[in-house]
Amino acid sequence: MPTLTETAVTARKVIKYSIIAIIGISLLVPASNAFRAYWEKTHPAPPPAPTVSFGQIPAITFPQSQAQGQYQFQLQTIEGVLPSMPTQAKVYFVFTVGPKFFDEEKTREKARLLGFPEEIARDPYYRYTFKNPQTSATLKLDMLNENFEVRYPFEIDPFFIGQASPTPQQALGIIQNFLAGGNSWPDDIDKEKTKNLFFKYDQGKRELFLAPSLSEAEVVKVNLFRADLEGLPLLPPNPQDSNISFLVGQKEGKSIIIAGKYIHFPIHQEQMATYPLKNSTLAWEEVKAGKAFIGNLGNNSADKPIIIRRIYLAYFDPSLPQNFLQPIFVFEGDNDFIAYLPAIDSSWIKETASTGE
Repeated sequence: MPTLTETAVTARKVIKYSIIAIIGISLLVPASNAFRAYWEKTHPAPPPAPTVSFGQIPAITFPQSQAQGQYQFQLQTIEGVLPSMPTQAKVYFVFTVGPKFFDEEKTREKARLLGFPEEIARDPYYRYTFKNPQTSATLKLDMLNENFEVRYPFEIDPFFIGQASPTPQQALGIIQNFLAGGNSWPDDIDKEKTKNLFFKYDQGKRELFLAPSLSEAEVVKVNLFRADLEGLPLLPPNPQDSNISFLVGQKEGKSIIIAGKYIHFPIHQEQMATYPLKNSTLAWEEVKAGKAFIGNLGNNSADKPIIIRRIYLAYFDPSLPQNFLQPIFVFEGDNDFIAYLPAIDSSWIKETASTGE
């Protein structure tokens, strides 16, 4: 039978080793968690295979590019190399025809709400033309998808000459009221992305030209953009001329829309699939081979290489009816250059992309 001394010695040892064990566990657990977090960050689990649920899909249809000719490119990104890109991205189904197409009365009601009660023409492609008898402005409305163009004949009556341009805030307000009146303000517009351009009017040439600042402008152009989707921007064919844009002048202190267009195809976010993407090396080779769509040539020419500063993934917001919202590689360069390249692996595209309005 152990003595009291032996029991005390044993108890002290138990306490000592218990304290050591507790300290060890308290150090080991956070260290283990930190190592696991580091390992998961540096060795992420591969994403699930692309679903490609839509099968092969049509190529993106780009409008006719204003930039013609062969161009050379040089890569000068901050990193000095091509960026690492995702291996797959989502593709979304897009509504290109409204649920009540061929509804003539609905089309007339839409025009009336927008302030154009007088129907003056229609064509075989389901486009109706309406007029505002007070201002003589016209509205061309597509009855299939309710996209439209509006225009005041300012060449005949350039009332805004010599008038200060509305501020961007005033112009945005009048545009928002106009679209809301026709139940046309989209719920996916991000007003923080709005871009404004300033213009003056050359009466001799009967055309608008860019002004250097608001203080020298007679007209402001408001470009509206959709909110990001899956963290990626939605870009129209030319970011200088978005799918929803309006020119606004001022008459007797009142802001007035003198021209504009509204192109908006609803995205069905619940109907989507994932598709594999080209790698950045292949994308860069295709750009150099002249396969990219040039959305804005900017102040560049074919005489010397265009410097590419930034490459990233986005979605192409089409100006022409298409059934799918597809990812693109965006190539941004000096002097406002921007080009788009379809990003989906070519094996999942039905045919080569076509161009043209």
